[in-house]
Amino acid sequence: MKLITIENLTQGMKVAKTVYKSNGSVLLSEGIVLKDSYIQKLKELDIKQIYVYDDELKGIHTQDIIREDTRNKAKMIIKNIMDELNVSSNVHIDKILIIVDQIIEEILSHDELLIKLEEIRAVDEYTFGHSVNVSVLSIITGACLGYTKEELKELGLGAMLHDIGKVRVPDNILNKPGKLTEEEFHEIKKHTIYGYEILKTIKDISETSRLIALYHHERVDGQGYPLSIKGDEIHEFARIVSIADVYDALTSDRIYKKRIKNYQAVEYLLTMSGHQFDYDIAKIFVNNIALYPVGEGVLLNTGEKGFVIKVNKDFPTRPVIRILYDSKGDRLIKPVDVDLMFENSKVIIDTVDDIK
Repeated sequence: MKLITIENLTQGMKVAKTVYKSNGSVLLSEGIVLKDSYIQKLKELDIKQIYVYDDELKGIHTQDIIREDTRNKAKMIIKNIMDELNVSSNVHIDKILIIVDQIIEEILSHDELLIKLEEIRAVDEYTFGHSVNVSVLSIITGACLGYTKEELKELGLGAMLHDIGKVRVPDNILNKPGKLTEEEFHEIKKHTIYGYEILKTIKDISETSRLIALYHHERVDGQGYPLSIKGDEIHEFARIVSIADVYDALTSDRIYKKRIKNYQAVEYLLTMSGHQFDYDIAKIFVNNIALYPVGEGVLLNTGEKGFVIKVNKDFPTRPVIRILYDSKGDRLIKPVDVDLMFENSKVIIDTVDDIK
Protein backbone atom coordinates (compact mmCIF):
# COMPACT_ATOMS: atom_id res chain seq x y z
CA MET A 1 0.00 0.00 0.00
CA LYS A 2 1.01 3.59 -0.49
CA LEU A 3 -0.06 6.86 1.09
CA ILE A 4 -1.40 9.27 -1.49
CA THR A 5 -2.92 12.75 -1.38
CA ILE A 6 -6.49 13.22 -2.54
CA GLU A 7 -5.29 15.43 -5.41
CA ASN A 8 -3.39 12.49 -6.88
CA LEU A 9 -6.21 9.95 -6.61
CA THR A 10 -7.69 8.62 -9.84
CA GLN A 11 -10.74 6.55 -10.64
CA GLY A 12 -9.96 2.82 -10.52
CA MET A 13 -7.52 2.92 -7.59
CA LYS A 14 -8.34 0.49 -4.78
CA VAL A 15 -8.59 1.59 -1.16
CA ALA A 16 -6.00 -0.24 0.98
CA LYS A 17 -7.14 0.96 4.40
CA THR A 18 -10.68 1.73 5.52
CA VAL A 19 -11.51 5.44 5.56
CA TYR A 20 -13.73 6.70 8.38
CA LYS A 21 -15.86 9.81 8.76
CA SER A 22 -15.17 12.08 11.70
CA ASN A 23 -18.10 10.51 13.59
CA GLY A 24 -16.51 7.07 13.39
CA SER A 25 -18.73 5.59 10.67
CA VAL A 26 -17.17 3.95 7.61
CA LEU A 27 -16.86 6.16 4.54
CA LEU A 28 -14.89 3.85 2.24
CA SER A 29 -14.14 0.22 3.08
CA GLU A 30 -10.81 -1.44 2.40
CA GLY A 31 -10.84 -3.01 -1.06
CA ILE A 32 -13.39 -0.70 -2.63
CA VAL A 33 -12.52 0.65 -6.09
CA LEU A 34 -12.57 4.44 -6.28
CA LYS A 35 -15.03 6.32 -8.44
CA ASP A 36 -14.91 10.02 -9.24
CA SER A 37 -17.89 10.55 -6.91
CA TYR A 38 -15.97 8.91 -4.02
CA ILE A 39 -12.96 11.13 -4.64
CA GLN A 40 -15.20 14.20 -4.69
CA LYS A 41 -16.73 13.14 -1.35
CA LEU A 42 -13.25 12.84 0.18
CA LYS A 43 -12.51 16.38 -0.96
CA GLU A 44 -15.79 17.68 0.46
CA LEU A 45 -14.94 16.14 3.84
CA ASP A 46 -11.47 17.73 3.65
CA ILE A 47 -9.71 14.37 3.99
CA LYS A 48 -6.13 14.88 2.82
CA GLN A 49 -4.63 11.41 2.30
CA ILE A 50 -5.66 7.78 2.06
CA TYR A 51 -3.88 4.48 1.51
CA VAL A 52 -4.32 2.73 -1.84
CA TYR A 53 -3.02 -0.56 -3.19
CA ASP A 54 0.01 -0.50 -5.46
CA ASP A 55 1.37 -3.45 -7.45
CA GLU A 56 4.92 -2.36 -6.70
CA LEU A 57 4.24 -2.40 -2.95
CA LYS A 58 2.47 -5.72 -2.52
CA GLY A 59 2.77 -7.12 0.98
CA ILE A 60 3.78 -3.74 2.44
CA HIS A 61 1.43 -2.81 5.27
CA THR A 62 1.27 -0.19 7.99
CA GLN A 63 0.28 -1.02 11.55
CA ASP A 64 -1.63 1.43 13.72
CA ILE A 65 -0.50 1.89 17.30
CA ILE A 66 -4.15 1.78 18.41
CA ARG A 67 -7.15 0.38 16.57
CA GLU A 68 -9.19 2.77 14.45
CA ASP A 69 -12.40 1.92 16.29
CA THR A 70 -10.67 2.72 19.59
CA ARG A 71 -9.55 6.09 18.24
CA ASN A 72 -13.01 6.91 16.91
CA LYS A 73 -14.68 5.86 20.17
CA ALA A 74 -12.30 8.11 22.12
CA LYS A 75 -13.03 11.05 19.81
CA MET A 76 -16.78 10.65 20.29
CA ILE A 77 -16.39 10.42 24.08
CA ILE A 78 -14.41 13.68 24.11
CA LYS A 79 -17.02 15.33 21.90
CA ASN A 80 -19.84 14.16 24.17
CA ILE A 81 -18.09 15.45 27.28
CA MET A 82 -17.53 18.86 25.71
CA ASP A 83 -21.15 18.95 24.55
CA GLU A 84 -22.27 18.12 28.10
CA LEU A 85 -20.15 20.92 29.53
CA ASN A 86 -21.94 23.41 27.31
CA VAL A 87 -25.21 22.74 29.12
CA SER A 88 -24.21 21.38 32.53
CA SER A 89 -21.33 21.26 34.99
CA ASN A 90 -22.21 17.68 35.96
CA VAL A 91 -19.95 15.52 33.83
CA HIS A 92 -19.28 11.82 34.31
CA ILE A 93 -15.99 10.48 33.04
CA ASP A 94 -16.49 6.72 33.49
CA LYS A 95 -16.33 6.15 29.72
CA ILE A 96 -13.18 8.18 29.26
CA LEU A 97 -11.43 6.27 32.06
CA ILE A 98 -12.31 3.03 30.30
CA ILE A 99 -11.09 4.23 26.89
CA VAL A 100 -7.80 5.52 28.36
CA ASP A 101 -7.25 2.07 29.90
CA GLN A 102 -7.95 0.49 26.51
CA ILE A 103 -5.52 2.81 24.73
CA ILE A 104 -2.81 1.98 27.28
CA GLU A 105 -3.35 -1.76 26.81
CA GLU A 106 -3.19 -1.48 23.02
CA ILE A 107 -0.04 0.64 23.12
CA LEU A 108 1.75 -1.65 25.56
CA SER A 109 0.89 -4.69 23.43
CA HIS A 110 3.32 -3.51 20.73
CA ASP A 111 6.92 -4.67 20.74
CA GLU A 112 8.09 -1.40 19.24
CA LEU A 113 6.47 1.90 20.13
CA LEU A 114 6.86 3.64 16.78
CA ILE A 115 3.88 5.80 15.95
CA LYS A 116 2.55 7.16 12.71
CA LEU A 117 -0.41 9.47 13.19
CA GLU A 118 -1.96 9.80 9.74
CA GLU A 119 -5.42 10.17 11.20
CA ILE A 120 -8.22 10.92 8.78
CA ARG A 121 -10.20 13.82 10.17
CA ALA A 122 -11.99 16.93 9.03
CA VAL A 123 -10.59 20.34 9.98
CA ASP A 124 -13.67 21.30 12.00
CA GLU A 125 -13.27 18.15 14.09
CA TYR A 126 -9.70 19.09 15.02
CA THR A 127 -10.20 19.42 18.78
CA PHE A 128 -11.47 15.86 19.30
CA GLY A 129 -8.93 14.08 17.11
CA HIS A 130 -6.17 16.27 18.53
CA SER A 131 -7.09 15.35 22.09
CA VAL A 132 -6.85 11.65 21.30
CA ASN A 133 -3.57 12.01 19.43
CA VAL A 134 -1.99 14.00 22.24
CA SER A 135 -3.06 11.34 24.73
CA VAL A 136 -1.61 8.53 22.59
CA LEU A 137 1.68 10.37 22.04
CA SER A 138 1.94 11.20 25.73
CA ILE A 139 1.24 7.64 26.87
CA ILE A 140 3.92 6.30 24.51
CA THR A 141 6.43 8.80 25.87
CA GLY A 142 5.48 7.95 29.45
CA ALA A 143 5.88 4.24 28.72
CA CYS A 144 9.41 4.91 27.43
CA LEU A 145 10.14 6.82 30.65
CA GLY A 146 9.19 3.71 32.64
CA TYR A 147 5.89 4.94 34.06
CA THR A 148 3.62 2.48 35.86
CA LYS A 149 0.17 1.75 34.44
CA GLU A 150 -1.39 3.97 37.10
CA GLU A 151 0.92 6.84 36.12
CA LEU A 152 0.13 6.26 32.46
CA LYS A 153 -3.56 6.43 33.28
CA GLU A 154 -3.17 9.79 35.04
CA LEU A 155 -1.03 11.07 32.17
CA GLY A 156 -3.36 9.74 29.45
CA LEU A 157 -6.46 11.14 31.14
CA GLY A 158 -4.94 14.58 31.67
CA ALA A 159 -3.66 14.62 28.08
CA MET A 160 -7.08 13.59 26.73
CA LEU A 161 -8.68 16.49 28.62
CA HIS A 162 -5.87 19.04 28.27
CA ASP A 163 -7.94 21.34 26.03
CA ILE A 164 -11.26 20.96 27.84
CA GLY A 165 -11.13 24.61 28.90
CA LYS A 166 -11.78 25.61 25.28
CA VAL A 167 -15.48 24.99 25.85
CA ARG A 168 -15.50 28.36 27.64
CA VAL A 169 -13.76 30.20 24.79
CA PRO A 170 -16.17 31.81 22.28
CA ASP A 171 -16.35 29.92 18.97
CA ASN A 172 -15.69 33.07 16.95
CA ILE A 173 -12.28 33.31 18.63
CA LEU A 174 -11.53 29.59 18.71
CA ASN A 175 -12.31 29.12 15.00
CA LYS A 176 -11.12 32.47 13.70
CA PRO A 177 -9.32 31.91 10.36
CA GLY A 178 -7.22 35.08 10.59
CA LYS A 179 -4.74 36.46 13.07
CA LEU A 180 -6.05 36.95 16.61
CA THR A 181 -6.11 40.39 18.15
CA GLU A 182 -4.22 40.93 21.39
CA GLU A 183 -7.52 40.76 23.31
CA GLU A 184 -8.59 37.56 21.53
CA PHE A 185 -5.23 35.90 22.19
CA HIS A 186 -5.49 36.88 25.85
CA GLU A 187 -8.92 35.23 25.98
CA ILE A 188 -7.80 32.01 24.29
CA LYS A 189 -4.89 31.70 26.72
CA LYS A 190 -7.43 31.50 29.52
CA HIS A 191 -8.42 27.99 28.35
CA THR A 192 -5.64 26.57 30.53
CA ILE A 193 -7.15 28.12 33.66
CA TYR A 194 -10.69 27.28 32.55
CA GLY A 195 -9.63 23.66 32.02
CA TYR A 196 -8.12 23.37 35.48
CA GLU A 197 -11.23 24.89 37.04
CA ILE A 198 -13.51 22.48 35.16
CA LEU A 199 -11.46 19.42 36.12
CA LYS A 200 -11.52 20.46 39.78
CA THR A 201 -15.30 19.97 39.71
CA ILE A 202 -15.10 16.44 38.31
CA LYS A 203 -14.45 13.63 40.77
CA ASP A 204 -12.06 10.75 39.98
CA ILE A 205 -9.56 13.12 38.36
CA SER A 206 -6.29 13.52 40.25
CA GLU A 207 -4.59 16.84 40.86
CA THR A 208 -1.74 15.61 38.67
CA SER A 209 -4.09 15.16 35.71
CA ARG A 210 -5.62 18.59 36.36
CA LEU A 211 -2.21 20.26 36.31
CA ILE A 212 -1.75 19.06 32.73
CA ALA A 213 -4.65 21.28 31.65
CA LEU A 214 -3.17 24.21 33.60
CA TYR A 215 0.49 23.81 32.60
CA HIS A 216 0.53 22.41 29.03
CA HIS A 217 1.38 25.83 27.56
CA GLU A 218 4.15 26.55 30.07
CA ARG A 219 7.66 26.44 28.64
CA VAL A 220 10.89 25.35 30.33
CA ASP A 221 12.48 28.78 29.76
CA GLY A 222 9.60 30.51 31.59
CA GLN A 223 8.15 32.08 28.43
CA GLY A 224 4.86 30.15 28.51
CA TYR A 225 1.49 30.79 30.12
CA PRO A 226 -0.56 31.19 32.30
CA LEU A 227 1.95 31.31 35.21
CA SER A 228 5.30 31.71 33.38
CA ILE A 229 6.86 28.99 35.53
CA LYS A 230 9.90 27.17 34.20
CA GLY A 231 11.98 23.98 34.28
CA ASP A 232 11.12 21.48 36.99
CA GLU A 233 8.44 23.81 38.34
CA ILE A 234 6.34 22.44 35.49
CA HIS A 235 5.09 18.93 36.31
CA GLU A 236 6.77 16.31 34.14
CA PHE A 237 3.40 15.12 32.81
CA ALA A 238 2.70 18.64 31.52
CA ARG A 239 6.17 18.83 29.96
CA ILE A 240 5.34 15.65 28.04
CA VAL A 241 1.92 16.87 26.94
CA SER A 242 3.30 20.25 25.82
CA ILE A 243 5.54 18.46 23.31
CA ALA A 244 2.77 16.12 22.10
CA ASP A 245 0.39 19.07 21.81
CA VAL A 246 2.73 21.11 19.62
CA TYR A 247 3.76 18.15 17.46
CA ASP A 248 0.19 17.17 16.64
CA ALA A 249 -0.82 20.79 16.04
CA LEU A 250 2.08 21.30 13.62
CA THR A 251 1.26 18.13 11.64
CA SER A 252 -2.49 18.81 11.41
CA ASP A 253 -4.41 21.05 9.05
CA ARG A 254 -6.03 23.92 10.91
CA ILE A 255 -8.55 26.54 9.88
CA TYR A 256 -5.82 29.19 9.84
CA LYS A 257 -2.78 27.20 8.64
CA LYS A 258 -1.67 24.14 6.72
CA ARG A 259 0.18 21.32 8.39
CA ILE A 260 3.89 20.73 8.00
CA LYS A 261 5.55 17.38 7.37
CA ASN A 262 6.53 14.96 10.13
CA TYR A 263 10.26 15.49 9.76
CA GLN A 264 9.85 19.27 9.75
CA ALA A 265 7.87 19.12 13.00
CA VAL A 266 10.54 16.92 14.57
CA GLU A 267 13.25 19.37 13.49
CA TYR A 268 11.28 22.16 15.15
CA LEU A 269 10.91 20.24 18.42
CA LEU A 270 14.62 19.43 18.54
CA THR A 271 15.56 23.03 17.73
CA MET A 272 13.31 24.29 20.53
CA SER A 273 14.30 21.64 23.08
CA GLY A 274 16.15 23.11 26.02
CA HIS A 275 14.31 26.39 25.39
CA GLN A 276 10.59 25.75 25.01
CA PHE A 277 10.65 22.01 25.66
CA ASP A 278 12.36 19.64 28.08
CA TYR A 279 15.46 18.41 26.22
CA ASP A 280 15.49 14.83 27.55
CA ILE A 281 11.76 14.30 27.03
CA ALA A 282 11.92 15.76 23.51
CA LYS A 283 14.66 13.28 22.57
CA ILE A 284 12.58 10.35 23.78
CA PHE A 285 9.49 11.73 22.08
CA VAL A 286 11.03 12.12 18.62
CA ASN A 287 12.58 8.65 18.78
CA ASN A 288 9.04 7.25 18.66
CA ILE A 289 7.88 9.25 15.64
CA ALA A 290 7.99 7.71 12.19
CA LEU A 291 9.56 10.60 10.30
CA TYR A 292 8.90 8.80 7.04
CA PRO A 293 5.97 6.38 7.51
CA VAL A 294 5.64 3.12 5.59
CA GLY A 295 3.95 3.84 2.27
CA GLU A 296 5.11 7.47 2.04
CA GLY A 297 6.75 8.67 -1.16
CA VAL A 298 10.24 10.16 -0.81
CA LEU A 299 12.83 11.97 -2.91
CA LEU A 300 16.52 11.20 -2.40
CA ASN A 301 19.46 13.56 -2.86
CA THR A 302 20.39 11.50 -5.93
CA GLY A 303 17.11 12.42 -7.63
CA GLU A 304 15.73 8.91 -7.17
CA LYS A 305 12.14 8.48 -6.04
CA GLY A 306 10.44 5.65 -4.21
CA PHE A 307 8.36 4.57 -1.24
CA VAL A 308 9.28 3.77 2.34
CA ILE A 309 8.72 0.04 2.91
CA LYS A 310 10.33 -0.37 6.34
CA VAL A 311 11.26 1.97 9.19
CA ASN A 312 14.49 1.46 11.09
CA LYS A 313 13.43 2.05 14.69
CA ASP A 314 16.87 3.09 15.96
CA PHE A 315 17.61 5.30 12.94
CA PRO A 316 14.31 6.84 11.81
CA THR A 317 16.00 9.02 9.17
CA ARG A 318 17.38 5.89 7.47
CA PRO A 319 14.43 3.71 6.37
CA VAL A 320 14.34 1.08 3.64
CA ILE A 321 13.19 2.56 0.32
CA ARG A 322 11.76 0.80 -2.72
CA ILE A 323 13.17 2.87 -5.59
CA LEU A 324 10.82 3.19 -8.57
CA TYR A 325 12.47 6.05 -10.49
CA ASP A 326 16.17 6.56 -11.18
CA SER A 327 18.13 9.80 -10.87
CA LYS A 328 17.08 10.85 -14.40
CA GLY A 329 13.42 10.42 -13.62
CA ASP A 330 13.06 7.25 -15.68
CA ARG A 331 10.86 4.45 -14.37
CA LEU A 332 12.87 1.37 -13.43
CA ILE A 333 11.92 -1.87 -15.14
CA LYS A 334 12.36 -3.61 -11.81
CA PRO A 335 12.15 -1.69 -8.51
CA VAL A 336 15.22 -1.77 -6.26
CA ASP A 337 15.08 -1.90 -2.46
CA VAL A 338 17.69 0.27 -0.77
CA ASP A 339 18.39 0.24 2.96
CA LEU A 340 19.66 3.73 3.77
CA MET A 341 21.39 2.29 6.83
CA PHE A 342 23.97 0.88 4.43
CA GLU A 343 23.89 3.59 1.77
CA ASN A 344 25.59 6.52 3.48
CA SER A 345 25.77 8.63 0.33
CA LYS A 346 21.98 8.64 -0.06
CA VAL A 347 19.65 10.73 2.09
CA ILE A 348 15.99 11.68 1.96
CA ILE A 349 15.58 15.36 1.11
CA ASP A 350 11.79 15.54 0.94
CA THR A 351 8.53 13.63 0.85
CA VAL A 352 6.56 13.60 -2.42
CA ASP A 353 2.99 12.82 -3.37
CA ASP A 354 3.22 12.46 -7.14
CA ILE A 355 4.87 9.05 -7.56
CA LYS A 356 2.79 6.99 -9.99
